Amino acid sequence: MERPDDSGDRPAWAPPAEDYREQRSTVGITVVLFAVFMALMLVVAALVVGGLKQSKADTVQTRQPTLSPSSTAVTSVTPTTSHAEVPTRKLETAANPIVAPGVTMPKVTCELPKLHRAQEKLEAFHSALIPCLERAWHPILTQVGEPRIPVAVNVHDVKNTACGPAPPPDEAMGFYCWDGATIFLPLPRQLEDGGPDLLSQLFLLGHEYGHHVQEQSGILRKYHALYGEADGDQPKILELSRRFELQADCFSAMFLANAAGRGSIGAGMVTQLRQSTFENSDTHGSSKSASLWQKRGLAAKDTSACNTFVAPAKEVS
Repeated sequence: MERPDDSGDRPAWAPPAEDYREQRSTVGITVVLFAVFMALMLVVAALVVGGLKQSKADTVQTRQPTLSPSSTAVTSVTPTTSHAEVPTRKLETAANPIVAPGVTMPKVTCELPKLHRAQEKLEAFHSALIPCLERAWHPILTQVGEPRIPVAVNVHDVKNTACGPAPPPDEAMGFYCWDGATIFLPLPRQLEDGGPDLLSQLFLLGHEYGHHVQEQSGILRKYHALYGEADGDQPKILELSRRFELQADCFSAMFLANAAGRGSIGAGMVTQLRQSTFENSDTHGSSKSASLWQKRGLAAKDTSACNTFVAPAKEVS
């Protein structure tokens, strides 16, 4: 330790030898205690930081979805697994386990109220159909270890969603937003051209729920990644969009095939859909491609029949 400045002619002061030894001993003990204290603090800091890192890892791994407010809150039962057992999505398209060979959909019975133009009646129909869609898809999601995420339905004619602006009415009767897991079915759009009919409502909600299945399985997230990797390449982006939308068509048709002939959905619904025609679309597929994938969904033995991401380009034109 440096001595204080001592100018002048006086001799420098020095402590007696014994006292000096006692001072050194005291200083030594203080240094040792300080070192022990600092070591303990480092251990505590390491444990805190490690705990924070683990907490963040757990949060990412077991992220729980949140439901956005809606006029019709149609939700499924939350899985009763523990925090550590909640499955995570497989971010794949073609190789996603939900479209693997051997993954089958159970037969379901849907008891639905009669369709009506009144908002509350239409909401009641949606509220009854969503649980039926869940009974068809949740066993599949459980079988392949994908998360089961609640979904909401909103019938308001919104201008914007958490995913961005709503598509124009002439482009979509309904749409899905993954941020908040919400299906939007704007009432004014549903009441056009004389109001909703049973087949159009079944297929529309089945298609939008198909997008929800893509979100639950990780297909949608992978699709977003591939979209970004396309880096503005329009032909590639449009083909990706068609594969994505045609798969939702196929999922919807497969659901209808497994629900028809039971409850409120007559067997004739399958025949009507098979005979339907569709408009050409750069983003949703040509009439020919739409018909192809809907027929594949109706005849599907398992979900692999709807794997549009492995189909040749001519089948997703």
